[in-house]
Amino acid sequence: MTLEDDLRILADGVRERLPALATKIARRLREEIPEFYLRDDPVLRAAESETITTSVRDILDGMTEERPPPEQASDTRLREARLAAQADVDLHALLRTSRVGQALTWDCILEVADELIPDSARRLPVLRHVSQYHFAWNDRVTASIIEAYQREYHAFYMQGRDRKRRALVRDLLAGIPVDEAALGYAMRGRHLGVIAWGAEPEATIKKAATALGWQSLSVSGAAGTVVGWLGRPSTRTTDDSDLSAVEVPRETYLAVGQYANDVEGMQRTYRQAWQAYRVARIHPQPLTRYSTIALEALVLRDLPAVRDFIVEQLGPLYGKDERAKVLRETLRAYFASGQNAAATASVIGVHERTVAYRLRSAEKVLERSIATARDELSIALRMYVLLQEDERTDLATLEDQVLGPAPL
Repeated sequence: MTLEDDLRILADGVRERLPALATKIARRLREEIPEFYLRDDPVLRAAESETITTSVRDILDGMTEERPPPEQASDTRLREARLAAQADVDLHALLRTSRVGQALTWDCILEVADELIPDSARRLPVLRHVSQYHFAWNDRVTASIIEAYQREYHAFYMQGRDRKRRALVRDLLAGIPVDEAALGYAMRGRHLGVIAWGAEPEATIKKAATALGWQSLSVSGAAGTVVGWLGRPSTRTTDDSDLSAVEVPRETYLAVGQYANDVEGMQRTYRQAWQAYRVARIHPQPLTRYSTIALEALVLRDLPAVRDFIVEQLGPLYGKDERAKVLRETLRAYFASGQNAAATASVIGVHERTVAYRLRSAEKVLERSIATARDELSIALRMYVLLQEDERTDLATLEDQVLGPAPL
């Protein structure tokens, strides 16, 4: 066996453990660097997951192909750095994520080497080679990460066309008194928080305000979002308008909170809009209302726990076979119809006796009463639909979409 052979054996062994390693790194990051997620957003979270996998693969490929360390970080890592800058994540927190990832990767390398290369005389030169490459790789990429972050932060916060208004909005959300004249938006009255993204986010917010006859305030947010409010002077709830009439352009998406009054209401409806955005990034719709996804938004705060809950509650109905799918759809319709079998039959287009038969089948599979487990099953089914509607994505892969509070 040559050194090159042992390096390939080691690299292949680490690649096999890569999914578990990536999950371990993601969880450790949240435990050890919570400040990195204080102003997280779903796009940044997804970029982080992609970066973890890409970085480990780059190291493994580089050390086995005998190529020199790269001159700069990968495109995915640089994109994460730019998104972190937009989300106002502290640079030191960003760099700490790299160190945590590197430490856990090295631990995995040591474990695999000990398992697959038991001969210490062969293992030592392999580990020496890997460590030299690993640390050289880190030195090269860190400098480019810092440069990308600083350049993006300066452009976003110091040179952005709406940087002054964005600073006022950040103060408003933090509870700091804001000059209404400088903001250019009346803070007294009725407000609706809104987050837009996609093809025409800013124009869509302005068109919505025009259609309703309201004023609007919008500023650029992280990852291509535009955030803000629609507002009117009157605080009467009877004047609340239905956004269904607002035309949302193709490939553009809106997430909105609930109507609320004055400055405190602006803060609350904005938080709600962000929660709606968190859900909408997983399951995009032209218009996502917080009022319709409040439960999903709350539950999504701990996605690994959600996955475990779904698997535990659905049991055999979690499967991807056609029978499990039919029983899930019947149960969803049954709960949505107020547990009325006749209404369920009408919704799914079958005979009422068929519904009764399927419900009995579901209880047999679950080994418990649907009536007594109604709340748990209903929530599990709603979350299953949100996270795996097309039944092509394993829920375990969705941990990279754990989302956090809104960045500005």
